[in-house]
Amino acid sequence: MQLVFVRVNWNNTAFPGFGMPGTRWFDLHLVPEPGYPYGRKGLALEGAWRQLGGAGKCGMLVLDGDVAIDPLDYAAMGEAIALEPEVIHVGPIRLWPASTMKESWTWGHWCGDERGQDYCPEPDRWTFGFTYLPARLIELARAAGMRRWTFPDVDTRMAAVARQNSLVARPVAGCHPKHLHY
Repeated sequence: MQLVFVRVNWNNTAFPGFGMPGTRWFDLHLVPEPGYPYGRKGLALEGAWRQLGGAGKCGMLVLDGDVAIDPLDYAAMGEAIALEPEVIHVGPIRLWPASTMKESWTWGHWCGDERGQDYCPEPDRWTFGFTYLPARLIELARAAGMRRWTFPDVDTRMAAVARQNSLVARPVAGCHPKHLHY
């Protein structure tokens, strides 16, 4: 089973030299530009899939540049993907007030409209953080206009496409990525 590995590198703020043994991660460089101050994330993801995906690729593993993982997180994610390659696998990540403007931390995956601290075993909404997107979801998102999606709506629009097509998402047990914006 082959994956496309991408790390979203906003304005060269991601850690340099990132990698995991036996994998080749591609940086998606997003930069401010007129009309798109936070870059065109949907276009970058669509372009990465168009260039790197295709025959034999089961999906894309996305790591945001402000998220740290270790080999155990990576191994847990790999095991989950191997067991269920058609499921969206979400690294359960805590998001901090510096990013969410909430009073306390919240999960990066949730059920319903409001983020919170309740752990949701089958979320219908999630952020990328450290997330596996199956090929089917990526193709559905491309058909839904992913190339026009911009920050901060790319994650939520991808989750909406998944909901509309009854695709299941699950947090990965044993995976503990760290969001670095405190």
